[in-house]
Amino acid sequence: MSTGAYAFLYFGDTEQLLPAIEAVQDLPELHAWHAVDGHYHLALTLRDGGDAVRQKLETLSGLQQLLFCPVERELRGGFTVESEPTYAWLTMEIERDKEDAVMTALDALPAEQLRVLAAGTCGAVAVAEGPTFEAIDRLVDARIRPLDGVLRVKRDWIIDLTQI
Repeated sequence: MSTGAYAFLYFGDTEQLLPAIEAVQDLPELHAWHAVDGHYHLALTLRDGGDAVRQKLETLSGLQQLLFCPVERELRGGFTVESEPTYAWLTMEIERDKEDAVMTALDALPAEQLRVLAAGTCGAVAVAEGPTFEAIDRLVDARIRPLDGVLRVKRDWIIDLTQI
């Protein structure tokens, strides 16, 4: 599956999350959604990265911040969340003139550690997987943050709502 965009949504009032989840599930452009904990509340994988999709998301009640990332280059895509490993969405700000080198270095990481990897106008987006939160923290701190050209990494833990 080719991804059109990734979107990360933050709501000022978490009471708006359930109605927002119901609304995004009705979008024909939606491929998958994940509840996340960190800088955002929802992470979306979308089939389309056009302005019409962005505008639909911007109308969600209670939305305070939207990071909309149309995909220009997808090196790894598609994954399924399972109950046992730990996952985190990573959004990375990257110096534009160093993007190729950063993406090459990220692509060299084992596919078992970076399940999704894409680049676009908002930088890079990835899904990190590990046996524990600490393992993902070590991966980010030792192998991703030190890369020349990575300006900032935001980590949002994927929450399996069926386990709550």
